[in-house]
Amino acid sequence: MKIVYDHQIFSLQNTGGASRYYYELLRYLSTVPEVQTEVFVGFSGLVYPLQNLPPLNTNVKRFPGVLPPGTPRYAINELMGNLVAILNRTSDIYHSTHCRFMPFVRARRLLVTHQDCTYERYPIFSHTKTVLSARKKVFKQADAIICISEATRKDLLDFYNVDPAKTRVIHLGVTDLPRSQVAARELRALMRRQYLLYVGRRAYHKNFIAFLRAFRDVQLHEDFDLLTLGGGDFNQEEAALVRALGLADSVVSVPIASDSLLAEAYAAARVFVYPSLWEGFGIPPLEAMRAGCPVVACRAGAIPEVCLDAAFYFEPDDKTSLNAILLRATNDEEARKRAIDRGREIAAKYPWEKCGAQTLAFYRECQ
Repeated sequence: MKIVYDHQIFSLQNTGGASRYYYELLRYLSTVPEVQTEVFVGFSGLVYPLQNLPPLNTNVKRFPGVLPPGTPRYAINELMGNLVAILNRTSDIYHSTHCRFMPFVRARRLLVTHQDCTYERYPIFSHTKTVLSARKKVFKQADAIICISEATRKDLLDFYNVDPAKTRVIHLGVTDLPRSQVAARELRALMRRQYLLYVGRRAYHKNFIAFLRAFRDVQLHEDFDLLTLGGGDFNQEEAALVRALGLADSVVSVPIASDSLLAEAYAAARVFVYPSLWEGFGIPPLEAMRAGCPVVACRAGAIPEVCLDAAFYFEPDDKTSLNAILLRATNDEEARKRAIDRGREIAAKYPWEKCGAQTLAFYRECQ
């Protein structure tokens, strides 16, 4: 079986949940002798080591040099990827990595993974119209659609005219992040006292502003700091709010963080807070649970489906609920111990090998 993956997600990001998903999938497939994969990365700064996968099973087409993620890199990789595709023979499966199919990739079956309906639920992004138009077309073209949770599948069927028979729910996995003494020393140099942890982007639906206000309202800043990892620098609104709330000495921001620093931060945090109002799956809570860190999360989207009863849940758009659960998660030692033990148990149920095996089985069904 030959499976082709395109450049799209690798052109748009160097790191992140979506690109990690495809890396872990390719890593699993590289161990299956009868499977040949080809992935076009082009001019990419992807941090995941695709080039280290066994070359007999995985053909990674990557050009020397790196362009920053975004539209120019996407356009160049699209052009070069289509030129490469013209020279290739027909594959068994073409698995698109984003929201469209490249026109010159030839395959017997077209497959796409649907991550979430953020653009449909929160149509505030500048390129929303373009994404929604592309999704409508790609879902119609696709022979099969992987949904990363039941919540995501329900959203797909609610927003689009898709035949349920061509969908399959396959949960993502959680990576065992590498710990290191170097990262541990870096973390100790950053933090002066115990802290709550926030990871990733801070777009509107991520609900970071509400969490920041709650952190101040319940006066957690008197005993704890707040560490934010990844997601880039604070924008002007976020920086101004931190100052207005009197949190300038309590908030530590690391715009770009390595996996090893992330691992150390999870392991040492008092609580990991994931206030997002809607997620298609939610890898960070599982990473925190795997590291033995209690998780506070919103009872919405796929989070209750994935984390089950291992998280401290607050109700969406309920300030009182968020305030109360933050205090409980930081102070109730008995509840914290239950959450830690249950969290490790739940996180162990999501190995990437399971995701890979289920995806391969779906590929075979689609042939």
